[in-house]
Amino acid sequence: MTKKTKDFLNIILNGTALGVVAGLIPNAVLSTLFKYLGTLFAPSLFATLSQAMYLLQFSIPVLVGVIVGQFLKFKPLESSVLGATVLAGSGSLTYNAANKAWTGVPMGDLFNVMLVAIIGALLILLVKDKFGAVTIIFLPIIGGLVAAFGLVTLPYMKGLTKLLATIIFEFTTLQPILMCMLITMAFACLIVTPVSTVAMGIILFTNENYIGAGAATLGLVSAAAVLAIGTFRANSRGATAAIILGAIKLMMPNCARKPQLFLTILTTAAITGISGYFLNIVGTHESAGFGIIGLIGPLKSYEMTHGGLLQIVLAFFVIPFGVAFLADRFYCNVLKLYTVDAYKPENL
Repeated sequence: MTKKTKDFLNIILNGTALGVVAGLIPNAVLSTLFKYLGTLFAPSLFATLSQAMYLLQFSIPVLVGVIVGQFLKFKPLESSVLGATVLAGSGSLTYNAANKAWTGVPMGDLFNVMLVAIIGALLILLVKDKFGAVTIIFLPIIGGLVAAFGLVTLPYMKGLTKLLATIIFEFTTLQPILMCMLITMAFACLIVTPVSTVAMGIILFTNENYIGAGAATLGLVSAAAVLAIGTFRANSRGATAAIILGAIKLMMPNCARKPQLFLTILTTAAITGISGYFLNIVGTHESAGFGIIGLIGPLKSYEMTHGGLLQIVLAFFVIPFGVAFLADRFYCNVLKLYTVDAYKPENL
């Protein structure tokens, strides 16, 4: 792989990571707070605020396209067209023939988002500055053609997500301790890939597998613990704060460049997952994909177990962050598989 190709793919990863974080964070951080405040006073005000934060998630495909365009130094029109192209081909908007209406889901399929962003960016680079005065006419048309291609590939990209869900679903049929460990490890890895852990949680845990959903939540916590500690060591304090608040996908490019980081993440997840079983950490399909974002995971487990504050603190904070600290020192300082700079994000 040439340096230009690596740089281009790195731009796609960084653009996707920033777009996802920018779109998801407002709702992730504030939804629980607004829900609680709405029970105390001004319920209609906080309902409106919650809706606004939720709706921001629908902008993720546009954000990804625009940010990728900015990284590639596109002109405003070119970046805007790429953003619109990614939105149209993302799967975020679909036509419901039965209701004869368009319906939307946040983000769409992130695999397809990245594919459309790659093709759209390459085509814009190819025709850049070639249309002269009629660029405003022909460039959006090219974007529409790329979006149409994205709609063709969408079912196949969704199939990839379903395949991963099928593999992880097999873990739920195993002995409970092994199940918790493997689900925690799987979700710890998925959160630093284009897979939506929120969607995966909904797919996998619509039944009453509360233990499995709790393990999934701890997987996200494990990844957050490793990456927060790592970025703190790399003097990227802004990234540390962002990760704690839920911006774990910010580190997708780092994990792609340094897959050795997965050893630290998997080790932390395995131990955290086992401890979660013994501490009776549970969840639902709604909390499985969030981790400690907005304290959704801890609060849901606390609510479902009717107490057990010590267990919650141990499982969500003490154990994952303690194990992450030791695992990072072991793989980084003892085995020297990577350096602290591996955690330094390029997109902040």
